[in-house]
Amino acid sequence: MTALVPLSVSSLEEARVGDVMSRGFLGCPLETPLAAVAEMMARHRVHCVVGFGDVTEDDTRLWGLISDLDLVALAAAEGLEGRTAGGCAATEIVTVRPHESVRRAAQLMSAHGIAHVLVTDPESDRPLGVVSTLDVARVLAGGVEGPPGDRSAMRVDQLMSTPVVTVPPDLALKEVARLLAEHRISGVPVVRDGEVLGVVSEEDFLMKERGPTAAAVDGLIGRILGDRGEEAGGKLEARTAGEAMSAPAITIKSWRTASAAASLMTERGVKRLPVLRAGQLVGIISRADLVRAFARPDAEIEEDIRREVMLRSLEMSASGIDVLVRGGEVTLRGEVETELLAELLPQEIQRVPGVVRVQSEVTTRRQPVGRPRS
Repeated sequence: MTALVPLSVSSLEEARVGDVMSRGFLGCPLETPLAAVAEMMARHRVHCVVGFGDVTEDDTRLWGLISDLDLVALAAAEGLEGRTAGGCAATEIVTVRPHESVRRAAQLMSAHGIAHVLVTDPESDRPLGVVSTLDVARVLAGGVEGPPGDRSAMRVDQLMSTPVVTVPPDLALKEVARLLAEHRISGVPVVRDGEVLGVVSEEDFLMKERGPTAAAVDGLIGRILGDRGEEAGGKLEARTAGEAMSAPAITIKSWRTASAAASLMTERGVKRLPVLRAGQLVGIISRADLVRAFARPDAEIEEDIRREVMLRSLEMSASGIDVLVRGGEVTLRGEVETELLAELLPQEIQRVPGVVRVQSEVTTRRQPVGRPRS
């Protein structure tokens, strides 16, 4: 992974894909056994392998992408035995150029429902690397260190997914894998009597770290690989969600900001966070939720500002205010009745999903009523 220069949330449009992507990639030809692809992912601790070429070294054809979630779905349904990479690339190839914005990559991920976009050379179309939801989260997390005015004030409870698919600690791992595949999700909280004990993710199926220097093929994939999995580091004894889960669960409160969620995901290296309110599980927020929020079209954001903020929340006329939205950055111009409205308007707009920064040039027509000047 390349070093990342800290970026604020407002830099989502300015940040270039080439600055945040993981350079290089793991590729495999069409006839690669799928079991070998699983071993490759586990050994190198990656979440996708690019289908690149056929059997010759000079073949540069891109034919697909295999993600860890694709492997889990196949393992739960019919197993990997006798299957090859060429017939199992379930995730489509979506490409982006190094000079394009991270926002553009996020929009592609959101539109196609994927977690990885391949970065290709604009002249040769050869793959250069991969940009993922984690890279987008890193960009969003950079806003935490920036000036308060540059941070998104969107709350976790505005973006989280509900209801949450959960599993009890005694559920068999095979059933957990079936749920992941059925719901097309990459992890589930393990819950007992309302308490979140941990999380079982696709990584718990693909690999576990064995000591300070080696990563082993473990979990469901390791058991499917049989002897080959044992050669790579042995298989886990875990047979239930409670035995395989990562614990304790890394959670976040519902009132925390989207930037705080992105920062926590980046810091702890996780893809999802169970969301708690008064100690109870109320939702789950993932990198994909953050990507979807910040990939919203500008026209949709402007419509929300005018309808939800101006008309409903503040009960003010939107006719006297010009709202310009570009790349999620909002510029306001015009006049309002009071200084209090001028103060509240950008604060409320900052909470609209997809807004990364608000610049207000709004003035007042008269002095506030019932509020002393500070």
